[in-house]
Amino acid sequence: MLSYDNIRSDDLRNWIFSEVEFHPLALGKAEAVMSLGNGYMGLRSASEEPYIGEKRNLLVNGTFNKFDEFEVSELPNAADLTRLDIVIDGTRLSLERGTVTDYERSLNLRDAELVRSFVWEYGGKKIRFRFRRFVSLDRLHQIGLLAEITPLEGGDVSLVVRSGIDGQATNSGSQHFHEGEKRIYDKTYLELIQTTTESKVDFVLGAAHHVKINGEKTDLAPKMDIDRRRVAVSYSVKLEEGSTLAFEKLATVFTSRDREFDGDSSLDRVRQTALEELRSMHSAGYDALFEKHCAAWAKVWQQYDISLKSAHSFDVLAIRFAIYHLVIMTPAHDHRMGIGAKGLSGEGYKGHSFWDTEIFILPFYIYSNPVVARALLEYRYLGLEGARAKAKENGYSGAMYPWEAGWPSDGEVTPVWGQVDIVTGEQTKIWSGFIEQHITSDITYAVWHYYKATGDQDFMNRFGYEIIFDTARFWASRLEWNEAKGRYEINEVVGPDEYKEHVDNNAFTNYMAHFNIQLAMEYYETLREREPRLFEELNRKLSLEQAMAEWIAKAKLIYLPEPNESGIIPQDDTYLQKKVIDLSPYKAQSKVGSIFDDYNLDQVGAMQVSKQADIMMLFFLLEDRFAPEIKRANYDYYEDKTLHDSSLSMSTHSILANDFGDGELAYKLFRRATEIDLGPYMHSSDAGIHSASLGGIWECVVLGFAGVRMLGGELHLNPSLPDAWEELSFPLYWQGQRLKVELERHLLRIEADGEAEVSLTVHGREMKFTKQLQISY
Repeated sequence: MLSYDNIRSDDLRNWIFSEVEFHPLALGKAEAVMSLGNGYMGLRSASEEPYIGEKRNLLVNGTFNKFDEFEVSELPNAADLTRLDIVIDGTRLSLERGTVTDYERSLNLRDAELVRSFVWEYGGKKIRFRFRRFVSLDRLHQIGLLAEITPLEGGDVSLVVRSGIDGQATNSGSQHFHEGEKRIYDKTYLELIQTTTESKVDFVLGAAHHVKINGEKTDLAPKMDIDRRRVAVSYSVKLEEGSTLAFEKLATVFTSRDREFDGDSSLDRVRQTALEELRSMHSAGYDALFEKHCAAWAKVWQQYDISLKSAHSFDVLAIRFAIYHLVIMTPAHDHRMGIGAKGLSGEGYKGHSFWDTEIFILPFYIYSNPVVARALLEYRYLGLEGARAKAKENGYSGAMYPWEAGWPSDGEVTPVWGQVDIVTGEQTKIWSGFIEQHITSDITYAVWHYYKATGDQDFMNRFGYEIIFDTARFWASRLEWNEAKGRYEINEVVGPDEYKEHVDNNAFTNYMAHFNIQLAMEYYETLREREPRLFEELNRKLSLEQAMAEWIAKAKLIYLPEPNESGIIPQDDTYLQKKVIDLSPYKAQSKVGSIFDDYNLDQVGAMQVSKQADIMMLFFLLEDRFAPEIKRANYDYYEDKTLHDSSLSMSTHSILANDFGDGELAYKLFRRATEIDLGPYMHSSDAGIHSASLGGIWECVVLGFAGVRMLGGELHLNPSLPDAWEELSFPLYWQGQRLKVELERHLLRIEADGEAEVSLTVHGREMKFTKQLQISY
């Protein structure tokens, strides 16, 4: 069970949440939601002592590997650095034996530190344990752990602590590494080398220790041990009652894929760099390293400074939780890497990037840290190689982005087989990698969104135009002519609603493809007139003149589903003719996907039931193309049929509900979104956190309740705070300036950090200001 108000001081209020009871059958929740990271690596927060069912994950961004030819690439689970085998009077520490009191495991979001403490009573002795852990944001390759052990009652104890680097870790059984070298330097510095089996990425992991008793360093000599895929040391000591042993473990993680090794990623260079870093860490110690880490996080909270005054303090914690995880999952250090659907908090979705990044996470960075937003889009530019290969393999032109992406050049990495079919007992085929194609236009939309909000012309010249043109070339080749109806269609696809497979003319897919082609046509003319040299370069590369002729011929004939007599836009050609059933038991579910306890996917596909927002996503992204009454009619129709079985869904519906003036529903859906990971459901995050949902929480706040939108390149604000909120403030980057936006119930204040004039529209009123604006609304 999680607690949200266990604070030690007022300055940490709404910065900490805690696990207040140990559950051996529900380990995954805290492991994932309390995970640590810095964008370079993610460390799942398994406890120091081992338990059956635990997941010890250390994932380093961008190090993808294929176990064999029959599997897709995934982030390999590197050697474990966190396990400690602690033996008290000959008995291994385990909370499944003895009596445990005062248990608490907490994540301090402000300082990004994990703290676990408890009192363990066994064999007539009572001992207090306290564990601390951080993954440095100051130095991306550093991990710090500290264990404090104090016998309280029952006399002295005989204590053994065994610590090391364990390369026997796997990805749920798949071993991604060759057996590597192991060594201990000067009886102090442990080193283990791993190399991935297929991608040949070298990992160099190191660890060193300090042992102190009552604050004084000891000269205990460790027992050294090297075995298959592991290297370790153990320390033995007689610890007096009332004394405290402090055991520091300082660790380093380097790989040959790290940017600092560009030009020379030889193993010798990597291991020498790693050893120097480890020696430096060992000299500094946990406290000094942690202090620098905290200073780095203080800058993060200044950068993403959201302030909220709410009647429900959980709202404040939830927003901070979302930002914390967005920071630790994002590879801000390296544009060759994307964001996984589970971040770096678990093996779910194998570390692959989806449309989650562009639609749900990128807006946070566009408006809060455009430098990072650009890096994430450069990752997609690097992915053009794989996208072009996928298009060619499928018989199309241009760039067809993979549904799941890993290393940029890998192309499509979606697994082919998934969960069980409850009717046949066979594995269900995953069709997304074959026919869920809207991601191609989603990426183009994100490029456009970034450009319009930032004005970054350099990005467009170097990367953006090429993405837009080549994705439009794909869509033009993907269109299918229907002679009988005299129109171009897009058939046999999966839209955002993944409960409907092999559908024709999914409205979201068709409209977004049309948007993609129209955008390419617009920028074709712009580039030809303003940047003729760049135009000629891209023309030679992509045959733009030929492509433009095709776009002109086809764009006006693309079928875009229109509202019927009731104002409802059909989600696809057959959705509105499908069977309607009572969905109330499933809409009240305590776990997602409960409908599959009663039906298989084919049966669900024959019903008017949606996994997540589909038509609603269209209204969210292209909102100025649809009349308000059409959006409202469709919202009322499809919300009733949407189970929100995807974590992506509730934030979109919340934003639209707020647009329609249904503040109560908007806030309810926002709260449900915040509880996907942070809420009471103890198995919701076993495979890792839900990265898109966390981006969606920020979207609910800034794009929803504050009403921030980019419409046709113009900034709009339509604030409508929930009844529970009195004040909201947040930073907003727009056209190169950082704006500080402050909202009260009917008051808006904006302060700009630059001198340029800012144009915006607030609740339909166009206005301009320099430096400061204050209006009532």
